[in-house]
Amino acid sequence: MTLSYNFELDRVLKEINRCNAKRILIQIPDGLKPQAFTLATTIEKNTKTKVFLSASPCYGGCDIAINQARILNVDLIVHYGHTPFRSELEIPTIFLSAKSFLDLNSVLKKAENKLIGHDIGIATTIQHIDELTIVEKHLKNLGLNAIITPKEGHSYYSGQIIGCDYTPLKKISNYVDCFFIIGSKFHSLGACLAVNKPIIQADPYTNEVINLKDIRKSLIVSRYTAIEKAKKSNNFAILLSTKVGQYDPKTAEMLKKEISRKEKDVTMISADEISPDSLSNFQEVDIFVNTACPRLAIDDAAKFNNSILLPKEILVAIGKMEWENLLDTGIL
Repeated sequence: MTLSYNFELDRVLKEINRCNAKRILIQIPDGLKPQAFTLATTIEKNTKTKVFLSASPCYGGCDIAINQARILNVDLIVHYGHTPFRSELEIPTIFLSAKSFLDLNSVLKKAENKLIGHDIGIATTIQHIDELTIVEKHLKNLGLNAIITPKEGHSYYSGQIIGCDYTPLKKISNYVDCFFIIGSKFHSLGACLAVNKPIIQADPYTNEVINLKDIRKSLIVSRYTAIEKAKKSNNFAILLSTKVGQYDPKTAEMLKKEISRKEKDVTMISADEISPDSLSNFQEVDIFVNTACPRLAIDDAAKFNNSILLPKEILVAIGKMEWENLLDTGIL
């Protein structure tokens, strides 16, 4: 199989030799797994290293397979498709972007008539970060002012967008007429709930360009409905992830205390992988409050038996925050 992403094999081989790794774990997002076998066998053929491929989902730089690596007794984790959240990890880990070889010219051309206004905020996933200068030049040739999002929050590069932290977009929201996002709907969907500006998404893999205005309206209605349900509910469970980059006991404890003050029953549920199946048997719970990956409450909401609220949403439900303020500051 021909690799359609830059898996930086030379860098991986050098790192294996540098740290004399005998056993490595490759962690790779589902979208790149079709090429994982070729990657793993190539590494084994060029080194004396035993390679393990993680079959678990890989959602971001927050989701490092430390427990798997510990059980497998590996010397090195090779993590593809994301940038790091934390500078120190228990097991040595290298992050590789898996940058795409795809040409953006076609989707940029298609997007020309869908951009709104003059000042355009631009961002993309790590796979296309090197092409942002091309995007910027393309927009300038159209007479538009392209503004690359800054390096803020968990973003490792200027112009990078990740699915759980939209601080870079919020930083420039007052200076742009719309945001132009190169990538899948996953990232632009989150942007819809983070900033109150038009979101134009360009998917270079499907060559589709869409304005997410109607999708945003639908999402806002569904979130409002979930909050209204929570106002009338009595049994709450705080979801606490044990993933190294998602573990947030401080927020969980704060929310438990605030909900208890409203004379509601509340407990904590911990899990490494929070899923509809893992929560389905907690039938006494009316509302789950998510302190793990925030996208669980958005992307997978329909898959859960009960509503899942984000921290700011539950604060609205218990009267500690106003709905209008939530919309102004962003649900995500």
